[in-house]
Amino acid sequence: MVAIVRLSVLKTMIAAFAAMSASAIAHAEEIIAVRFGVHDTHTRIVVETRTEMEFRAFASGEVTPRLIVDIPGAGWAVSGLEGGQGQGHGLAGRFRFDPAAQSPRLIFDLTENVRVRESFVLPPGDGGYRMVIDIEPVPAQVVTAANSGFDPSDQTMTQFLAERVQVSYVPPRCERPRIVIDPGHGGRDPGAPGRFGSVSESHLALAAGLALRDILNTRGRYEVVMTRDRDVFLELDERIQVARRAQADIFISLHADAAPNSATGPRGAAVYTLSDSGTNRARNRARQDGEWLPASNNRSPQVNDLLLEMSLQEKRNQSLIFASSILESSASVTPLFRREPLERGFWVLLDSQIPAVLFEMGFMTNPDDSRNLNTPAHRQQLMTAVADSIDQYFAVCNNSGTVRTASAGTVGAGPASR
Repeated sequence: MVAIVRLSVLKTMIAAFAAMSASAIAHAEEIIAVRFGVHDTHTRIVVETRTEMEFRAFASGEVTPRLIVDIPGAGWAVSGLEGGQGQGHGLAGRFRFDPAAQSPRLIFDLTENVRVRESFVLPPGDGGYRMVIDIEPVPAQVVTAANSGFDPSDQTMTQFLAERVQVSYVPPRCERPRIVIDPGHGGRDPGAPGRFGSVSESHLALAAGLALRDILNTRGRYEVVMTRDRDVFLELDERIQVARRAQADIFISLHADAAPNSATGPRGAAVYTLSDSGTNRARNRARQDGEWLPASNNRSPQVNDLLLEMSLQEKRNQSLIFASSILESSASVTPLFRREPLERGFWVLLDSQIPAVLFEMGFMTNPDDSRNLNTPAHRQQLMTAVADSIDQYFAVCNNSGTVRTASAGTVGAGPASR
């Protein structure tokens, strides 16, 4: 199970006080009801709020399956559930509201592994705005496959089930998960120019990457692979190929951001995962490159498509978990540009199988960020926080002996070229 980052006593007390006083002090951005609808194929979760709010729902493939719904800025005001806990129905078991997380969130314990089938917001009816999340069991995809036009009598179904396990989990490698570190830019591509006495982005990314490599090697738990360990230029696709050849368990690309036309500019770190448009690019790229072509003639195109969709969904879920962990660990070292993971279609994130994030360590155009990033002691602290987040991500190994990751084991607000 992913380890929980412990907050300071003061922060915990403040969060607890805020939760207890939610019923006494009216806030506009409040959750006012949680309802469930149980159907033959799926369970519908409806979260009602006073105002329209953004949210992000994702299933966590941990030892105990969970659905996590991040709702930035939310408070709790559900009548009869003043303690912030309740009992679900269908695929959703017990649930609780966590106001002390990096972003307030609802956490649902699940009766089995699921995928988010659909999520959307409905305008007010008789009550408030409604966040709708439909979840369905992962095995339900087999039923879909059986109706997709291929003949199960040729043992394709058996092969599909076997490959579903491979898509969800790497062959057990818990003792030494494989981490690929990608220092951005390099060689003839210096990235953002140095400011306020700093070197260029490519040099800072390399220095940070080497520091992270050394920290992870010292901990002795991982196999670490660098896309580059010196000042050389790599095409973006070459970086993805390094991760594939290494059969990476996770991929992290290191960068430093820049803001145009600003004397001091924004500051703080940010973490990016693959966006919806990026997922479409990853899907098309996988098909064009033959990533999911059958190894033999008895795997149909329908099975390939299903395997690809499952892998992309799992990759995004696991990338989001990893990104959230980086933000939680880094918050004590550096200001955050955004407190929640952001989404972009960066090229280095486009592999369809490996959980991947792009970490913007700060802004070169901000004097404080730039000077910090140019300080070895600060880089060491920041990369130690990233290493801690990697430990947190793989903490499931300590409990189950199985790596929780989306890689099949067989084997892209920064510039869009990353």
